[in-house]
Amino acid sequence: MINFIYKNIHLLFFGFLIAFSSGFGQTFFISLFSNDFRQTFDLTNTEFGSLYSIATVMSAITIIWAGKLIDTVSLKKYTLVIVLGLALTCLMASIVFNIFFLFLTIYFLRLFGQGLMGHTSRTTMARYFSINRGKALAISGFGFSIGEMIYPTIVVILLITIGWRLAWFSSFLFVFIILGGSFYFLLRRNNFQKEEGFEQHISYQDISWRRRDVLKDFKFYLYLPLTLLMSFTVTGFLFHQVFIAEMKSWSMINLAQSFVFYATCGIGGSIISGLLVDKFTGKKLVPFHLIPMAGILIVMLFSDHVYILYLYMAGLGLSNGFTENISNSLWAEIYGVNNLGSIKALLTFFGVLASASSPFLYGIIIDQTNSIDILIYLSLILITIFSSLALFANKFK
Repeated sequence: MINFIYKNIHLLFFGFLIAFSSGFGQTFFISLFSNDFRQTFDLTNTEFGSLYSIATVMSAITIIWAGKLIDTVSLKKYTLVIVLGLALTCLMASIVFNIFFLFLTIYFLRLFGQGLMGHTSRTTMARYFSINRGKALAISGFGFSIGEMIYPTIVVILLITIGWRLAWFSSFLFVFIILGGSFYFLLRRNNFQKEEGFEQHISYQDISWRRRDVLKDFKFYLYLPLTLLMSFTVTGFLFHQVFIAEMKSWSMINLAQSFVFYATCGIGGSIISGLLVDKFTGKKLVPFHLIPMAGILIVMLFSDHVYILYLYMAGLGLSNGFTENISNSLWAEIYGVNNLGSIKALLTFFGVLASASSPFLYGIIIDQTNSIDILIYLSLILITIFSSLALFANKFK
């Protein structure tokens, strides 16, 4: 592992850093400003949630086109454009003055941050690594977890000390100067054309599916629901985390503390799944990767103890780490890497749609039942059905 990291340090650090940068467009980051946005523009929870979901869906549609450009545009130009786009969007957020510009701000945050930066990290690692793809995805995935661990604390401090507009302006300075400068110097002399020190598997290079061919492959639709389920479930549960905490009698302090378990176990899940992928392949592992998630949800049905909160968040993080590596490796194994950017753009579109729909659907269930048990039962049923579909898909070459 140490030798692998040493020989590919620049490429691995690029994957980590751009994953870390995506935090500015993630739900956990934007939601910290939700009260300020709603109070400034006199929006109800429903109105702001609807605006957020529509902007997210629009960004997902854009990703279908913008995401495939990574196959034809140099990685240096592609990266610097999306970093500049994210920086300018943070600046826009600091001066937003009406609901229309708030909509545009959320749209661009979701597009450049959550969408294209995550897409670039995953696609680059899957494309330029073969025999060590699992390790590369695990190391780059640390960026997502580290961001989830440290961004909330920093944002809360900024909100308390300087207010939400200056917090966004500070984000603009950080993205433009620190992250922009880092990516410029990182990419200036290295276009990352190949995995250094390791031979690629010829079998993966020989596989070359186009996006329209993937859409005609029935196996794609057997694997897809399971690979999207984590995005759907995690977003839904985290979006309604305050309600869940109230139902379980967990304090906000307990909830804030639990994110350390979420991020830490996310890193652990990335490491474990990365090693397993390199040994067994993502295709063999994908039907079983949400078993830890199912186990945690079952435990939640029988106890409200605060330790269950930490166990629950640890399980979410662990399963999220598993999903990131296993699913991203799966698509490269099945459809090759030559058109992976175009294929991943399509998958990112579906993933964003999944994350946009769950807050709304979970909200309806919560309003009708005033309970989270139905959400847990629903999640367990979906895990069982979708895992069975993926297991069935493995019977075909």
